[in-house]
Amino acid sequence: MTTENWTAPSIDDQGLLAAQAADDQDAYLTVLARLDVYVPRREPDQGSKFSLRRSVVKLNQLTVYGQLNNAIRGTSKSALTVSQEYDTTRRGARLVLPVYTRALVPAERPSGVYFDRTLFPTWVQELAKQRQTMQLVINPGTPEERELNVGKAAQWMKKHPHLIGSWNRLHGTVRTVYNEPTQGELARALACGAHLAASNAVPWNSMGHAWLDYHTQLESLRDWWGIEGAVEWQNQVDALLDSENPQPVDLVLGIRTERGAGVQPSGDPLHDTRTLTEAVEAWCRDRGAPDRLRQEMLDIAQWVVRCETWMRRDGVLPPGAIVATQDSWDWGRCVNMARWGLTCGFCDRTTAEQIIRHAGSLCARAYADWNQLSAAYILGRVVKMGRQGNPEESYRDTLQIHRALMQDPASPFLTLGLR
Repeated sequence: MTTENWTAPSIDDQGLLAAQAADDQDAYLTVLARLDVYVPRREPDQGSKFSLRRSVVKLNQLTVYGQLNNAIRGTSKSALTVSQEYDTTRRGARLVLPVYTRALVPAERPSGVYFDRTLFPTWVQELAKQRQTMQLVINPGTPEERELNVGKAAQWMKKHPHLIGSWNRLHGTVRTVYNEPTQGELARALACGAHLAASNAVPWNSMGHAWLDYHTQLESLRDWWGIEGAVEWQNQVDALLDSENPQPVDLVLGIRTERGAGVQPSGDPLHDTRTLTEAVEAWCRDRGAPDRLRQEMLDIAQWVVRCETWMRRDGVLPPGAIVATQDSWDWGRCVNMARWGLTCGFCDRTTAEQIIRHAGSLCARAYADWNQLSAAYILGRVVKMGRQGNPEESYRDTLQIHRALMQDPASPFLTLGLR
């Protein structure tokens, strides 16, 4: 197929296209060995004797995708044939399974099929262990199209372990697709959710579409957010956009600004902590705040000063700077919540875009630039989520993503203005 007037829609696709044009299978597999791909799986048939269950493992807030397992009692995994598990086709006598990179997944899914995200090298080697034999056709119908035999591809992966990618390596990387917005208002709004997109190893500017790996997303929404349907999803969107009902961390930051308690850091974190906690104590006393709220706000005050001290040390904040509001933590997650709603069928694309644009406009009004937004996101994540586990680990993880977004030449933080 000619490449004339056809542009590879991502850096990864450019690598596949170049390798295919050179008819270099080693180079082609080298690209695939570090990639996640999307495979058409058949929807689980609850009435069938084969009941499928997804195994999901959470690692560093990144959902790592396990294989679908045969859950029927007494039936081995190998009993589930390729044609029962995947949406295969035939080319002559050969059984062929299409495999897609993120930017080239068809917008329309075949009936009874969804596109499942998996790490290519791990998946291919697992198929080979199950003695599944078939031809894979990568990005069919495009100039990147290439057929690979499962067994031979698995052998290649085994011979080149140093080239094999992992979810950990994808985690925190800035990924872009060129067939979705890269400039303009929607792109700027999508970039406001880039931290979580990078954490989940998905392109920052990809809206995606319905049924794209939605089983995993449904499970993630239920496990992490308690969302099981469209109503709960909409309620969460509204809560993330709500600035009329401040949460404890917002109260603490507001008290600091209102009372001038540590607005200009002294350089002594102990002094600044004492100043802010005293202001919080006075505020709670004046308003008769419940003891539980008081204790939480005092704890938050200590972590606010501590986290800002780390950020000044690491160059995230300029010397003497503070975070005035952590709202980008909620608004950035709202951008991703809109994408997930589209994926799970809770809303259409128009609605998802409206939510994303709204969150983006709030960010543009609240922050002068991407660095301010990113510092606020870090503070929000550490104070709101990190305190539930390991705050320092949460900080280090988010700092890694911040640096990628502020340094990668392809990052929207360098190619777009926030306003």
